[in-house]
Parts: sequence; structure tokens; C-alpha cells
Amino acid sequence: MTQSALPAAFLPTSLIDGVEAAACNALGIKRLRHRSALQSLRLDPGVDLAELVHRIVSSNWSTGRAASNKNRSGQNWRWALQPQIGERNRSPEVVLERAIAGACVRGGRIDWANQIPVASGLISGAADGRRALDLAYRSGERRFQLIELKIASDTPLYAAVELLGYASAWLLARADPPARSSVLLEAKHVDFRVLAPAPYYAPFDLLPLEASLNDGVCSLGERCGVSLSFGFDVLPPQLSRPPLPDDPTLLELLSQRRPLHDGNRHG
Repeated sequence: MTQSALPAAFLPTSLIDGVEAAACNALGIKRLRHRSALQSLRLDPGVDLAELVHRIVSSNWSTGRAASNKNRSGQNWRWALQPQIGERNRSPEVVLERAIAGACVRGGRIDWANQIPVASGLISGAADGRRALDLAYRSGERRFQLIELKIASDTPLYAAVELLGYASAWLLARADPPARSSVLLEAKHVDFRVLAPAPYYAPFDLLPLEASLNDGVCSLGERCGVSLSFGFDVLPPQLSRPPLPDDPTLLELLSQRRPLHDGNRHG
């Protein structure tokens, strides 16, 4: 059966179709969002979550004919600031993310970007239309941090697997880029980071998970000819609750984000 003749049931509706189920199966847990699962998580040395996620996303990319649709949207992997927020959107993550964008716009900063689409239009259907990286920071020449921001929602494990999906999407787009140029896809070093307040991480022993994911991401990057890393970072407490400080203070505090564990350092 040819790809074009595949039944609809076999075609992915999203670039990350099957990722959560496969991760849960590999880890022997029911749901990534269950805090109890993370508290009792035991990592099998033979499980490489980064490789597993990349294999699934790559299959979806191929089966869903994403390469043929890579120019359908001009927004994927854009570098831009989006400070607008709906009046009714009070999500702590969104409020902070848009506040960072607004502070950068008003301060003339171009080293940050937010709400970066990663898979819009690649696969038929609307599932990926709103899938986007929360924040990105240019930390050096062709070096970036791609950040998943969390304050109270989900779990560190869920955020980590979500970020692995974005890492795979980035690698695939980098290998077969759209016609429109993107500074993000031209990067030589990318640090993938979950950024959250200390209490978000506090109930869990995340060092083994972080080490395992960093090893897997590093290996994946080496195979693809790029330098990658993964880590959990801590958001200063003043940025995790209202009221948020004025623009200069907000950006100064943001620069003070730090690794959860001493093994990771910002470039």
C-alpha cells in the first residue's frame, strides 16, 4: 500500500502523535501528568527517551508528508516577539511569557523570542496549529536556549517529553529546512530547557531523569551533527507570582535563572 493510499486511521494528525503513549509504555506509567508516577519513577538504563521520541516524530514526519508541506506556513521557527495577550487569559505561564516579550519590545531587546510555532501546516489537520515553544533566548553566536515555561501546570516529566518532541521537530526541520530562512534552524548549539519555579520541582528527585535525558539528547545531536543539551532550570520566585516587577527588574531577574542541578550551566 502506497503512502498516499494509507487509510486515514494510519495517518498521523499531529507531528507528536503517539509520543506520550510510547513514553508512558517505556517508563511503565499510566500518564505523564500523574505526579505519583514521577515520584516513584525508576529509569531503566536501556530506555533512551530522546531516541524513542525522535523515532516516533520522524515516522510521523515521513508518514504525514511533512516535508512536502514545509513551506505551507511561514511562521514555523520564526524569530519574533508576541506580547499580545487575551483579556481573559490568566494562565500564569502565558502572563509571564507575554510580559517578558513586552519588556523586550519596550526595551529594544532582540535576544529573546516567544510563541514560536514548530509544526504549523506540516501535517493535515489542525492539531499542530497552536503547538509552539514558549520562549527562546539567543545565548551566543548560533547558540540558543529553547525553553518550555511551567509554573503550576502539568509535571516536570510531561514538560520534558513535550520539549523532546520540539527537539525532534527542530532536528527534522533543520535537516530539511523551509525556503524561508530561520536563525533558529541555522543554530550550531541548542540548549533545551524546562524553566519553572523551585516548588514545581521540589517533590521529585529529578537528577537521574535530567542526566538520562541530557545523555540522550547529546547523543541524538552528535548523530545529527549539532551540539544539544537538556536541563531543568529554576525561575526566580519573584517571576512566578503576581504582581510582576517593572520591565528592567523582570529582565534582570530572568537573567538570574539557574540550573536545578549543578551539572548544567548556561552558555
